[in-house]
Amino acid sequence: MPEAVIRKAKTEDAAAIFALYRVLEGAYAGAPLLDEAAAERRWAEAYGDSRQHILVAEAGGEVIGTLTLVVVPNLGHRGRPWAAVDNVVVSEACRGQGVGRALLAEAGRIAGSFDCYKIVLSSNLVRTEAHAFYRRLGWRQTHMGFSLELE
Repeated sequence: MPEAVIRKAKTEDAAAIFALYRVLEGAYAGAPLLDEAAAERRWAEAYGDSRQHILVAEAGGEVIGTLTLVVVPNLGHRGRPWAAVDNVVVSEACRGQGVGRALLAEAGRIAGSFDCYKIVLSSNLVRTEAHAFYRRLGWRQTHMGFSLELE
């Protein structure tokens, strides 16, 4: 496989990104998929949000990985923003080839360009392979996270 290029997502990448999200379904068993109209609305909302940076890894003309970085304005920490990474996924066939590492490195570069004081991410408890991957890249578990499902 050719080396992956990390770039900002384009509008025409939406279908490929949503296809990659299906890989995450196992971690969120029972979560309903978006219908086409809802997916288009959500894509337009996220893609048009200047604080969201949707990245893709592309190789051989195919989108093989993605993540979203959100830069959050902040009142604490001397007004420095922070960033959150979400929706990290690499196609199963391309794992172990540095794609996730490259995506996260670009997310770090972007967060740094906004003077963020930290980047956070959360990962479903069942994704133990992902946790090991993040640790190999130097991410540390520094907090205990909680979530509240909203209906």
